[in-house]
Amino acid sequence: MTVFQQVKKIYLDRKAENSGQVNNLLKKLPNLPVEVVEEVKDIQQEIRLASDPVGESKQLIFLTEQKSFIRPCPCTSGCFGCGYWTLDLDLNCPFDCSYCILQKYLEGQPITLATNREHLRKELEQFFARERTEVIRIGTGELADSLALEELTGNAIFLADIFRNRPGYLLELKSKAASIQTLMSITPVPNLILSWSLNPESVIRSEEKGTASLEERFQSAVAAAKHGYRLGFHFDPIIHYPGWEEDYQSVVLRLFKLIPEEAISWISLGTLRFPPDLPLVARRRFPKSSIYEHEFVRSWDGKFRYPRPLRLRMYESIVEMISQFGSDKKIYLCMESPEVWEVITRKIKKGRHLNTFPFPWEN
Repeated sequence: MTVFQQVKKIYLDRKAENSGQVNNLLKKLPNLPVEVVEEVKDIQQEIRLASDPVGESKQLIFLTEQKSFIRPCPCTSGCFGCGYWTLDLDLNCPFDCSYCILQKYLEGQPITLATNREHLRKELEQFFARERTEVIRIGTGELADSLALEELTGNAIFLADIFRNRPGYLLELKSKAASIQTLMSITPVPNLILSWSLNPESVIRSEEKGTASLEERFQSAVAAAKHGYRLGFHFDPIIHYPGWEEDYQSVVLRLFKLIPEEAISWISLGTLRFPPDLPLVARRRFPKSSIYEHEFVRSWDGKFRYPRPLRLRMYESIVEMISQFGSDKKIYLCMESPEVWEVITRKIKKGRHLNTFPFPWEN
């Protein structure tokens, strides 16, 4: 089932009725019932009555205006941050991953599309006007997949136009989709990084429902690199299971067989982590998943993680795999403690000091 086929109803915020973007979106979703509502709470009440509220939320679209879009990435307190900024143009994701924290974080929130993109343009202009002392990374993949709805919204190509000729600001579009057609139709934007989340195909099939296959992600990345885009890759979450090391080794080998090392801007690593109440939802929704059947410890931030010695072994193993291809200096860790950072950075060739972000970029 495609993303469009799973949508069964559209809700329209009365405040957004006269938006030109609304008409464009409705034309791409014909023959679907449209209901005007006063606020999102009207929809959430209906979603909560469903047998699977999370699954129900992924079948409903809410068109509304958003008050603001840009915020610092909510890095967990006590983690070593990377200075990332998020741009929340959409909320919720049509994909359905068993480990996704949005199952709790956005509980009852339909797929929400902002119709006031020109407000976003003005907000970005103000953001660009701020004084800065370093390269700024900003991305749309925090509360939604950056490309899953691109065929419907065209948000990626809209943002590409805004970020073009904005040196010092890197826009990252992070995805588990293979939808890059709009971006292939324009001249590449040098400071736009197309990124893909990577996991072994067995994990994708069992834990990442509705997403593109590993090979489809790689083929999209190959096409993007040939077109002139810079790329990023995210091994996150890395999941521990019997045979995990061999499976991730295969992914790394495939990555560097297909993608030129010079086309890669960064590679992030992060192991499975989750708030204490997520397994209650995930086990009910994904009864065949076994990723939560492991020993976890409650960390400094209240989230559950693999014990530190196991996390270190997993990171060290994948860093060693990547170092064979000369890209170890492009690695950073996501949502990890300074203590783990210190150990892993010593494993990377030539070493480096911890700073706002683990390596500098050209402006």
